[in-house]
Amino acid sequence: MKKIIQIILLLAVLTIRGMAPASAQHLSPDAKISLLTASPGEELYAAFGHSALWVADPANDIDEVYNWGTFDFNTPNFYMKFLQGRLMYQLSVTSMQQFLLSYHYAGREVVEQELNLSQAEMDRIYAFLLVNRRPENISYLYDFFYDNCATRIRDLVEHELEIDWGWDDHEMEEPTFREMLRPYTSHAPWISFGIDVLLGLPADIDASPWHQMFLPDDMFDAFNHARHQDGRLLVDGHWMILPKTVELPDPFPITPTITFWVLLMAGILAIFNRRLFIAYRAFFFLIPGLLGLIVFFMWFLSDHVATAINLDILWALPTHAWFAFRMHKAEQSRTTKVYMKLVFFISLLLLITWPLNPQGLHSATIPIIALSALFTAPAVFPFARLSRLV
Repeated sequence: MKKIIQIILLLAVLTIRGMAPASAQHLSPDAKISLLTASPGEELYAAFGHSALWVADPANDIDEVYNWGTFDFNTPNFYMKFLQGRLMYQLSVTSMQQFLLSYHYAGREVVEQELNLSQAEMDRIYAFLLVNRRPENISYLYDFFYDNCATRIRDLVEHELEIDWGWDDHEMEEPTFREMLRPYTSHAPWISFGIDVLLGLPADIDASPWHQMFLPDDMFDAFNHARHQDGRLLVDGHWMILPKTVELPDPFPITPTITFWVLLMAGILAIFNRRLFIAYRAFFFLIPGLLGLIVFFMWFLSDHVATAINLDILWALPTHAWFAFRMHKAEQSRTTKVYMKLVFFISLLLLITWPLNPQGLHSATIPIIALSALFTAPAVFPFARLSRLV
């Protein structure tokens, strides 16, 4: 009977140990929790920086970096899910050495902000992290503006610590999400143009100080100014733990704006040659047509919130890709002529109402819209020299 009781007690202890996380539940007085902020990188996925949370407790042999910005490349239909906004991101936990390795290789800076926490506050945050790292809790549906690697940390700190961020809503500037992104892609004008075309009206909502923390740099600043409810600063101090060794490249000199203004000038010159004008028109309409197909996909066939209600589709009509192959014909059908008239009036309306457009359209779209109006004008004004261009 005594042996049976001993076996039962042993099984109970093993069960309890198996249910508990491998790491200690409570941190030692020498432990620290820090926010890590990585500078932007050259690649598109790294263009806006990165945030992670570091828990270091030598007494308990804890060295854990919590990173909410990872995903599994082995996910079935990975690329399609990524495009559709249905790819599940994951929390990963690595050592500081492993975390810094990729940033050192890319030459990116990493800055540490040690959080000013009491023992009880550290234990609360760590308890949350231990629950969040369980296999059933690590995955989440990523949203670039509202649920990403930075906002996950912001929400954790807000929930566990009840922080006073010190904002005066009447004095704080509230740029749009689109305006906040543009400085990060200024070195890559074509990428900047592509992002602007893909983002819809949700990107033109004013970002409150709270929502501005979706960018790691802005969260870094917000943490530096935040306080606990008792007046203590949230951050004890910050310092560089990995220097930047690689600078972002200079902007490519041939920008989308320059390119499309040159195309507009070429279109004007093509007016004096009927055959060239017709061929150039057919070629040109393929460009906004193909862009329109992408805009259509990202709006209607994906779950990305930021790419919905995209007014760029007014100049990048997907139907342009089909009509481009019909505009080169000497004798155009009635449908093609009606379509060209419709495009002309839409283009003219966009140019006239440009300052009133609620969406922050890229400046390179002005010559594109002007070209659309130029190439479809003969269908509306079939007289004088333009009559020979129909």
